Amino acid sequence: MRIIICLIALCSVFLFSFGKKKKTPRIKFKCDSFKSLKNIPEPSDIVYDKESDHFFIVSDDGLLFECDLTGKIIRKAREEGMDFEGVEVKDGFVYVSDERPRKVYKYRKSDLSLVKIYSVSWGGAMNKAFESITYNSTKNCFVMVSQQPVIVFEYDTAFHELERHPLHIAKDINGARWYNGDIYLLSSADDCIFKCDANTYEPKCSYNIDMINPEGLAFDANGNVRVTADATQRLYFFKNLPTIIQ
Repeated sequence: MRIIICLIALCSVFLFSFGKKKKTPRIKFKCDSFKSLKNIPEPSDIVYDKESDHFFIVSDDGLLFECDLTGKIIRKAREEGMDFEGVEVKDGFVYVSDERPRKVYKYRKSDLSLVKIYSVSWGGAMNKAFESITYNSTKNCFVMVSQQPVIVFEYDTAFHELERHPLHIAKDINGARWYNGDIYLLSSADDCIFKCDANTYEPKCSYNIDMINPEGLAFDANGNVRVTADATQRLYFFKNLPTIIQ
């Protein structure tokens, strides 16, 4: 009887260990400095354009700006939207997600003229929809992530929906960016950047950032991280993400 009890106990420990989900590593990621974006009302997302060596930044007021590396405004698009939340650069065009009306604006990068507006569907709360847009070069598709609940939506270049991936990694997601083969997701509620597999969107590791209302995420030419904060109208400068040894 004692042998049987021991065997049952050992099996229970094994099953518990096997079934327990492995936690992803997390590390603190400190800000190096920040700049004021006082001329950009509620800056909600940022993307780096390697061809011009500039940033494109969008505002909650439905505005698109091109800026230098310090955040200084170079020019502004004439055509405005309602609630711009995400921005991406792809093949000579700038794509902007407008959260409230569920639209994607396509601007010509050369002169910031509006080329086309796409409609995308989302049945959730009006202000909890798409706060990010990026191009997943690993899977050759656009990616938009709903804020709450967190769902990754994949689209073709005409913004026809391809697939959905529900995630349970954070309370919300405000920013998304593909970089060097991975997808990075930014959570404002958790003050965290998640490094995710670009095929499954499952997290590999995460980085805690100490700032108020992080909204947008970009990587510059050297891999340094830039984060916009809408409430404080600031552009935060971080160095390269440290490598986490698993």
